[in-house]
Amino acid sequence: MSTTYTTKSNGTTSDDNKWPKDHVKKSASVDRPPLVRTTKLSTITIKLYRLMIILRMGIFVLFFKWRIGTALVMISSTGTDDKSTVLGMWMVSMAGELWFALMWVLDQVPKMQPVRRVVYLAALDEPMLPAMDVFVTTVDTEKEPPLVTVNTILSILAADYPAEKLTCYVSDDGGALLTRDAVAEAARFSALWVPFCRKHAVEPRNPEAYFSPGASNGFKAWRADYKGTAWPELARDRRRVRREYEELRLRIDALQAGGRAAVDAVAADRSCWRRGAAEDHAGAVELLVDNPGPGSTPRLGVSGTVDGVSNLLDLSSVDVRVPALVYMCREKRRGRVNHGKAGALNALLRASAVLSNAPFILNLDCDHYVNNSQALRAGVCHMLDGEGGNGNDVAFVQFPQRFDGVDPADRYANHNRVFFDCTELGLDGLQGPIYVGTGCVFRRSALYGVDPPLWRPQGDDAGKGAANGIETGKLGVSTPFLRSVYAVLTNQSDQWDTVSISSPPCSFDAAAIGEATALVSCGYEDRTAWGRDIGWIYGTVTEDVATGFCMHRRGWRSSYCATAPDAFRGTAPINLTDRLYQVLRWAAGSLEIFFSRNNALLAGRRLHPLQRLAYLNTTVYPFTSIFLIAYCGLFPAIPLVTGNGATTGAFFSIIIRPPSATYIAFVAALMLTLAVVAVLEVRWSGISLGDWWRNQQFWMVSATSAYLAAAVQVALKIAAGKEISFKLTSKQRATSTVASVKDRFAELYAVKWTVLMVPTAVVLAVNLTSIVAAMEGGSWRDGPMAVFALAFNAYVVVHLYPFALGLMGRWSNTLSPLLLLIAFFTVRLLCIVLYVQML
Repeated sequence: MSTTYTTKSNGTTSDDNKWPKDHVKKSASVDRPPLVRTTKLSTITIKLYRLMIILRMGIFVLFFKWRIGTALVMISSTGTDDKSTVLGMWMVSMAGELWFALMWVLDQVPKMQPVRRVVYLAALDEPMLPAMDVFVTTVDTEKEPPLVTVNTILSILAADYPAEKLTCYVSDDGGALLTRDAVAEAARFSALWVPFCRKHAVEPRNPEAYFSPGASNGFKAWRADYKGTAWPELARDRRRVRREYEELRLRIDALQAGGRAAVDAVAADRSCWRRGAAEDHAGAVELLVDNPGPGSTPRLGVSGTVDGVSNLLDLSSVDVRVPALVYMCREKRRGRVNHGKAGALNALLRASAVLSNAPFILNLDCDHYVNNSQALRAGVCHMLDGEGGNGNDVAFVQFPQRFDGVDPADRYANHNRVFFDCTELGLDGLQGPIYVGTGCVFRRSALYGVDPPLWRPQGDDAGKGAANGIETGKLGVSTPFLRSVYAVLTNQSDQWDTVSISSPPCSFDAAAIGEATALVSCGYEDRTAWGRDIGWIYGTVTEDVATGFCMHRRGWRSSYCATAPDAFRGTAPINLTDRLYQVLRWAAGSLEIFFSRNNALLAGRRLHPLQRLAYLNTTVYPFTSIFLIAYCGLFPAIPLVTGNGATTGAFFSIIIRPPSATYIAFVAALMLTLAVVAVLEVRWSGISLGDWWRNQQFWMVSATSAYLAAAVQVALKIAAGKEISFKLTSKQRATSTVASVKDRFAELYAVKWTVLMVPTAVVLAVNLTSIVAAMEGGSWRDGPMAVFALAFNAYVVVHLYPFALGLMGRWSNTLSPLLLLIAFFTVRLLCIVLYVQML
């Protein structure tokens, strides 16, 4: 039985200074089930959560009112000689407390309207599926092993999506012939892997993950529950495909170890490939697997033969068509800025426009494979049928990032559950989640810098007004590319069930390949708006956040899509040093955005007010390091350096009149409400309390190391014009299917010293020394302020415990119970050294 769903009026107005209350485009009633159903989390937990946030904000107001009054009294009663010192300490203390309160408010307030979205894939008719392009980016064969990229490509080609409507583009930004050969090997193996996945509906469709020892255990469990009659055939086919995959691994390993002579020997017959250095090479676009052609008629295989290879699989009842695969290497020249990943994605956007020109684009890093074969369909559902029964105002659909290979304890919070399962879920109830660089489905028209249908003038039929209003000079001078842009902008519809959106122009002939090659030249973007108003945004190493912000600023919405099983899975740096460099890149990019034209404070009124707060929080959080270093490192060190180690509460005694029952009451109330908010947040978001605590611990580690370095880097960029260097995160190489599980987390215990660790190590040492000095000197008995200081030192040390484990290396795996004893003797030695120096 069908149900009629009617959308609300959008309330569109020509005045861009108003945020419409009903941000859903008007459309006629449609007699069909929804593709996505949105449910507001209006349970008692959410109501209590909002109440506690408001209560804590009220406590903040009363606390700062009391603090300001106390400060004025103490400063006025201080002698003339000490007034400047007391005033300075009070100003630093008040500034830090105000900043911490502001950051907490910016983090919590935008999450007060969370929603959950449920996708109904059964309601999505197969013939109406739109075409989709998938962008995969890679740059360094050392840090991004080709086998990892190959597995990602194979998972995309085997996704549960019509072969004629799916095209995979691989961008090799390093211009490595090794990458091109590895992608070619993937193209050949896909003729066997894709039909095998279709025949037996295997999951996941990444060969490395499917054949791994962990997956084998799941394979055996699947066998116990298997009710069909084809189990012997599945087991036989699996053995044969696994043997072919092991040979593929060996060929790729041979390519990687072959050396330059072998590369030169096999490159002679490749006229389309012109070699060069990683930062100086010509552009190339090569079609490795052709598009199956229009139409949805399956092409069945034959018994025992696959592309001339006999005695493998019986594919007589399986569609053997493989989606198109295109290899791209954009041109780079020395002396010209290439804009990193954002530049590569924009080159892919232009090249794909004259080849497949699909209305939707999936962006994946080379190490993020398709873990759920129906993930692409789920993303399309959000695009075609978003909130209110119409998804035309959805610019992108963000999936949560999930990772393989992370240590079971997740020591360095790689899974980042608080952000993906709490913050992004909360923002989904506003204008939508933040774009985080991978696992995101885009609407191609939104990347061209046009306004969403919601903000177009009334009567803007099917996007023709947007197409006519776009300035062609901003896009470049390629006539075929401009025609493809016009085709996309005019091929919009208020109804999802139209044939036009599912069949865009598609051409992979020699002329189209030649035009695509011209579009990836390094000079095409000169005197255009690429990277400023069109495509992925330049000027920051976090192009993802900036790109999503620009779309939200124009009035577009985004949507959050969490599937079971996970849509995509990738790799994460489990080593402390690599993880800190990753956080450093994010923090530096966030500050770059804050000091650019994309500052959330400068956005127009199309940006939802609470969304503005969320983006402001995303771009200013690294400044927290300045105050945190002062509180956790500088202030506890003052009594140690000055020789007054017996009074570790000296700083607190200066800024608070001891004993201060009012202060203790305020601190207790703030800590209690913080704990209640955390418990409620954990409850409504579905994350565990352990995930929340690990997030808090690694936040302290990051704030005392990477955040501080990011602030220094951006300050140098502003003051001296020194550009921020981009350090690529190393991707874990796909491990052998017979590798020992014991070695899976060997990288976790490797100690790679870096200057980023120095501030955190100092903070840890200072607080441990303060604890030992207070316990040995008995100063913790001197009053509530001394006890409070000791508790604060312990609070910092507990938060930095993962950092201490990282410094211990392999010892942390076997001697972690002795960590406190080792730390005690280390700190005791420091105390003796300080005592001798003071004498």
